[in-house]
Amino acid sequence: MEKNFKRTIMASLIGSVLEWYDYNLYGLMSALVFNKLFFSDIEGSVGVLLSLATFGIGFLVRPIGGIIFGSLGDRLGRSKVLIITILLMGTASTLIGLVPTYNTIGYWAPLILVFLRILQGLGAGSEYAGAVIAIAENAPIKRRGFYASLPYVGVSIGILLSSGIFGLMKMLPQSDFMAWGWRVPFVISIILVIVGLVLRAKLQDSPVFEKAKQQQKRVKHPTITAIRTAPKGIILAWMTSTAENSVGYFFQTFLVAYVVSNLHMSESLTLLSLTALGFVNIFSIPLMGLLSDKVGRRPVIMGGGIASALFAFPLFWLLDTKSPILIVLSIVVGSCIFKGAITAAQAAWFTELYSTEIRYTAFAVGREFPTIIGGLTPTIASGVLILSNGHTWVISLLIVIFSILPFIAALIGPENSHLSLNEINNNQQKNQKNGSILKASN
Repeated sequence: MEKNFKRTIMASLIGSVLEWYDYNLYGLMSALVFNKLFFSDIEGSVGVLLSLATFGIGFLVRPIGGIIFGSLGDRLGRSKVLIITILLMGTASTLIGLVPTYNTIGYWAPLILVFLRILQGLGAGSEYAGAVIAIAENAPIKRRGFYASLPYVGVSIGILLSSGIFGLMKMLPQSDFMAWGWRVPFVISIILVIVGLVLRAKLQDSPVFEKAKQQQKRVKHPTITAIRTAPKGIILAWMTSTAENSVGYFFQTFLVAYVVSNLHMSESLTLLSLTALGFVNIFSIPLMGLLSDKVGRRPVIMGGGIASALFAFPLFWLLDTKSPILIVLSIVVGSCIFKGAITAAQAAWFTELYSTEIRYTAFAVGREFPTIIGGLTPTIASGVLILSNGHTWVISLLIVIFSILPFIAALIGPENSHLSLNEINNNQQKNQKNGSILKASN
């Protein structure tokens, strides 16, 4: 493995660690803490609902970040943009740990919190796309699925770190935790930022991107070009990403609040579940990425969608037993059968849907617009649960609907896992000339 490729993997990984450290931490805080600190004048489920809504707000701006920084990544280079995104995410996260609470500055507190959450969302809007593309464009064809899945290992590491540090802080006396302990996990994220900047400072763009630059194939307006030339690829990504984000955040955020608020179980149990989930995903995601190199991206994605739909109703049957072992097991299994398959395979699949000159923008647009739905899923699920008087079958039905989307997308989408990115570029050009934007390769 070349030295630059190793650095690319590590630099991409650390960015994913930071992104999901921030997002999982914010999700935990919004479910368990922020309603008491920033919405202390509103009690009960409504306070939790508003707190979860601030979590969803960050997702509203992710597509904007994807368009802005994805476009810059296609025009200026992947490496430059990866430095900008890690700075934006890390700075916002650190500052969240310094925001005064409602009792100190009143309504300014939630307003500042929302503003910083928006900055987080802008930076995160192209972080994942850039990390995956940086690796995939340098990876060997026969292992592209495996290597492209590695940024999501960073997701699991980020979840483990944030859950672990949050758990350590929760060991403080409650008064100390609410006074200052909750701030510590946010402030120390600056360490990840520094490490990421050191790794990304010397990154080089991939040979396939440099070739496109030398051949002057870069386009002036990547977003417009992507929408005009690759609409099917973007729609396929929308379908898959809608499910990935919705089901993913359902497990990581909504179920945390459900287990604590509705089942009246301990917060430590939910933290244990997230820790176990993160640990298992460290192994399951690369294995699914490797499997996608063997059998193709589409079969892995379709299998994940089917498994997730089948588990939707048994999930709540297990949770409602209030058995700690079954609660942990159901959250881990439910998330892993979905995340491990769909998330791992989609990384390389999205990369293979687009040509080099629009890849970053199209990837970001295709993935990040659905995060609006995904980020709001905990809020939507909480509202639906209230309106249905606590009947969880409605929530299970939502999971089934979301799980069907990636199955359909993979069923009608192309299989390009056996092609080099240069071959994909050539095929895209031929298809555009023939009036066919994306042509399945079987």
